[in-house]
This record gives sequence, C-alpha cells and structure tokens, in this order.
Amino acid sequence: MSQIIIKYNSQCFWINDHFIELLSQYICETFEDIGLSTFNSALSRIYFDCDFNRSGEAIQMVSIRLDNIITQNDKNTLINIFLQTKTRILALGTELSISQLNAFENNKTDDLYKLPWDFPVKTQSLATTLDYIIDLLNGTFQYNNYGIQYINFPNNSGDYLMI
Repeated sequence: MSQIIIKYNSQCFWINDHFIELLSQYICETFEDIGLSTFNSALSRIYFDCDFNRSGEAIQMVSIRLDNIITQNDKNTLINIFLQTKTRILALGTELSISQLNAFENNKTDDLYKLPWDFPVKTQSLATTLDYIIDLLNGTFQYNNYGIQYINFPNNSGDYLMI
C-alpha cells in the first residue's frame, strides 16, 4: 500500500491508496444513484477516476483529480455528491467489518488487485476524509501536506492526522 496525494489548488493531504479505493466505491454509488448522464465532462472525469480506483487497477496511481473542477457550479455539485456519500457511509453503522471490506476486494476486476483486509474501518474515518476533501474544495483545509491515518491502521512515521 502506498500513500497518494489528494490536492486542490495549493492545499493537499496524503492518504493510503487502499482507503481511496474504498471511498471511491461509495462515491461511485452516489454518482450512479443520481444518474451518470446528468453530469458534465468535469464531473464525469471525477466519476471515472473513482471508478478506476475502485477496480483496483490503479495500484499506486490512485487519484481523484479535483483540479479538473474549475467552475463554482461544478464545485457545489461535487460537494453535494460528497455530502450524500458521507450520509451513505454513516448509514452503514460505526464500522465496516473485515468481511464487508473483503467483499469489496472480491468485486475487483483481477485477483492481482485484491488485498485482504485484516482490520475493520470506522465509517467516521471515511466520513472525515470526505470532510477534508470538501474543506480542500472550499479552501478551508487547516493543514497542508499532512498524512491521514485511519484508526487501527499500522502506524506510519511523520505528520499524520488520526481519524
């Protein structure tokens, strides 16, 4: 697992690519529930980034390219999608079990991309990640160039925000 950067304009944070793959699954579900045909090309690119991420094929190239969002309307729409995704995730309970996480892995397109989980993920950690992405879009993210560390995830060194 590698650390990837999520950035918008001059603000950024680092996060494990495995968590962005997982988060991308729920972002895609929200896009799909709304209807993919309703989105312009900039927002469709965000969907395609997330769809590629969740497939597992983007190993060490996982990304959500927020800099493609250039209009205020696109930014507002994307923030609304992220808020709906946050509600979707929190409705799943307090954590995603190891079996739920491994079921996500089993949906990947190739066994080569499947990485078994050995700890549950707190849904609040995923929700907080979405809050941080929204803060990036709004220009209100309080940190810069910090890593995001999920509860129960093996420790890394450096400046990390534990969520």
